[in-house]
Amino acid sequence: MQALPTLHHSFEAASVSTDHNQLTVNTGRMQRVWQWTERGLVTREVTELSSSQSWNNAAADCDWQLPDGTEATGAELIRLEARVEDDERFTLPHICLCAEIDYPAQAFTLKWTAWIYPGAPGIRTQLAAKCKGPVPESVHRQRRPFPARNEQVGVGENPERRRFIGYYNDTQRRNDTHQNLLKEEVIDHPLQGPEWCDWASAACVENEAGGIALVKESHKCVNKTGHDTGGFICDSTGGLRCTGWGLQPEELSSEQFTAGWATWCILWSGGDFDREMAFKTFDRLRYPIDPERDIYIQANTWGSTEQSSDARRAAGQESVLKEIECCAELGIDVLQIDDGWQVSPGNSSWDPQENGWHPHPQSHPGGWNPVREAAKKHGVKLGLWAAATPIQLDELKANYSDGGFVQYKLDFANLRSRQELDTLMQKVREFIRWTDHKIRVNWDVTENEPRYGYFFAREYGCIFLENRKPVRPLTVIYRPHTVLRDLWQVAKYLNPQRFQCVIQNLDLVSREYSDAHLHSHAYSVAIALMGIPLFFQETKYYSEEAKAEIASMLRLYKKQRNAIFGGIVHPLGSKPDNASWTGFQSHLPDEKRGTLMVFRERCNADSEATLPLGWVSDCKIEVTDLVGQSTEIKSVGPDGSVSFHMDQAPGFLFLNYSISE
Repeated sequence: MQALPTLHHSFEAASVSTDHNQLTVNTGRMQRVWQWTERGLVTREVTELSSSQSWNNAAADCDWQLPDGTEATGAELIRLEARVEDDERFTLPHICLCAEIDYPAQAFTLKWTAWIYPGAPGIRTQLAAKCKGPVPESVHRQRRPFPARNEQVGVGENPERRRFIGYYNDTQRRNDTHQNLLKEEVIDHPLQGPEWCDWASAACVENEAGGIALVKESHKCVNKTGHDTGGFICDSTGGLRCTGWGLQPEELSSEQFTAGWATWCILWSGGDFDREMAFKTFDRLRYPIDPERDIYIQANTWGSTEQSSDARRAAGQESVLKEIECCAELGIDVLQIDDGWQVSPGNSSWDPQENGWHPHPQSHPGGWNPVREAAKKHGVKLGLWAAATPIQLDELKANYSDGGFVQYKLDFANLRSRQELDTLMQKVREFIRWTDHKIRVNWDVTENEPRYGYFFAREYGCIFLENRKPVRPLTVIYRPHTVLRDLWQVAKYLNPQRFQCVIQNLDLVSREYSDAHLHSHAYSVAIALMGIPLFFQETKYYSEEAKAEIASMLRLYKKQRNAIFGGIVHPLGSKPDNASWTGFQSHLPDEKRGTLMVFRERCNADSEATLPLGWVSDCKIEVTDLVGQSTEIKSVGPDGSVSFHMDQAPGFLFLNYSISE
């Protein structure tokens, strides 16, 4: 058996070491041990260090299959090395462990990479491959019967409970009370042979002490599988396996490595709260928040009108200049110019070959200079919409140079192949690097197409979660409780601070199909404050009374938002359904304080409720009402429960708290 080269590398709490044919990585919170075999690397043990619970696998002999679905044989290790990097500033610093492995008999070479973040509850692994010589024509015609395995971990002889987690796209058509954004299924009967799940982005195996999860970093959604996103298999022999490399054999090159989907392996000790925190802690390391680029309030010119032609006119210079003034008055940081800037007023047709991606001279006489100067005068930054695939890198650069845009919404992507995925991601990566990381991208999950999903591509920006408009189409009419529900469900396993949450003008929303008019403007703003607040509308249509109410709320929020973005957000209470006590908690563990946003929904009959908080228990907390400017001491029960009171429904509480000594 080939021995691994000697390797000892550390970075803060993280370390990598080899001993004969054993490879061990340690983050300070979890440890994973691989063994080198004649087939490649196989995970033998994964341990959560605070509880010492281990997940073992003695039966398997390689974590992966080859891209064509065959079992690897005759592996030859070409190199194994470790270094500290940050993926060109697109993630936090970590140890990057890389192995290059040759399979001479099967004409493949693989690159296996692991990212080890100090203090992380998990490790990220990724496979890339290249073939030796042209891919045979027979491979082009042959489709694999099952997606190839790309990762696996042991789960013991009798996994007690399995949990599968995923999020829906096509939010254009998921706006009713019964249509959840999150799908979560738990199977707690004894495992009876191999168990398959093809819709989830994450699979967990749990017991009373804790659990282990595999998460596919891909554009997969519950209702849209995406490109070779595979699924999960769980059995007592093979353990928990993740399938779907993210590339087909015919997509491989003989000249360079083509990377597939990455996988997160996450561990936790404890119950539901601990699992959710482990997911969000790792997500925060993989997709860190930069205060300079990621904390902002945004308006978008599209969402106020019934007709697309009217929405396009809202992107013209005359309208945009008025919007800049309104944004400054309200305290909105960024105005994003949506579809319409590249066509003549009222023209819904557009030919990228004929017109290109530049401001149309009828829509924007004088080019970008008038709106750029107005934005500078009023202290408002600018953003821009474009179609993701046709706009070219040089056109992105030209509009950035002329307009100084900082937020880019890239729309209409349909990513059905590895080439389409990699071409778009590389274009965006090169653009961000060219600006010295001064810009961000807003991806969207609004359509039933393979776009970006929820666990993928957020190193480049955030997720535009949904269109919510005043009148039409019927499926996107703004309803406060469904908007609140969607962000609340995002916050269960992801950091909502990387998701844009819609705020709409309640005075314009259809009273036939929505109860929005029965809520205050401050309430509609409060819903969005644990995400990225997005005024999906022309703000010039707000009444003077509404503007005053919103501006006051945003001034209050801006004093708290650094703390909100610095914390981990936990959903409170019951799922929003228009009749719940619900909300969010953003907690700063090192500072023993945080922020609460608590809602009593319109149809709830109880003026008091007891909600369990995270991170605090059996103590007293000092609570400050940021709207009412009052402070009180509240008792926290052994289970974290705290009582709240609101006389009116719908209503909300915007609170700061600190743990009392």
